Amino acid sequence: MLAYKVEKNKNYVYNNNMIFTIGYAGTNIERFIQILRENSISLLIDVRSLPKSKYFKDFNDNFLKYSLAKFGIRYENWKVEFGARQDNLKFYTNSILDYEKFAQSEQFQSGILKLKNLYKQDSNVCLMCAEIDPINCHRSILCAKEIYVNDMKVVHVIAKRNGETYFESQEDFEKRLLKETKTSNLIDAYRKQNKKIGYKLT
Repeated sequence: MLAYKVEKNKNYVYNNNMIFTIGYAGTNIERFIQILRENSISLLIDVRSLPKSKYFKDFNDNFLKYSLAKFGIRYENWKVEFGARQDNLKFYTNSILDYEKFAQSEQFQSGILKLKNLYKQDSNVCLMCAEIDPINCHRSILCAKEIYVNDMKVVHVIAKRNGETYFESQEDFEKRLLKETKTSNLIDAYRKQNKKIGYKLT
């Protein structure tokens, strides 16, 4: 059983100008696409540095791109802009990818700029990685954090293995993050989670 609780809202409806995030490990490709369609997602942005999965082959980049195209959903991989693994050692602190350092980089900021342009076009886009719970994924601890401070609305989709789907606003996510990390300061909470889940050099 997953160790988090998020309020379920079956009527969580959005029209446009929304940045979603989702992890595919709790669902199958059919349900995954259904969720995207129900929320009018026009573009899926894969933020995996390695866009392959040993256990979820339907979510390998080439197959996923083909599957989404059938429903008019574009697929792009932004591993350069938003990937959790980076080659440049200057982005690491104590051998862990430092999200604050990387967020200030030219490549990350170029991703933010591209998202802003999409946002202005009344487009719903979704960032995808593997982890079910966003609290365990850089899509929220790195990407959504910076997207939100750049005045874009963010909501996390939590698709669980039992078929249930939950939605969590960035505001509620940050409240949960404070509880999860047992801190009272949001900056410290993000840093603590960064150290816990950040990619480590071997």
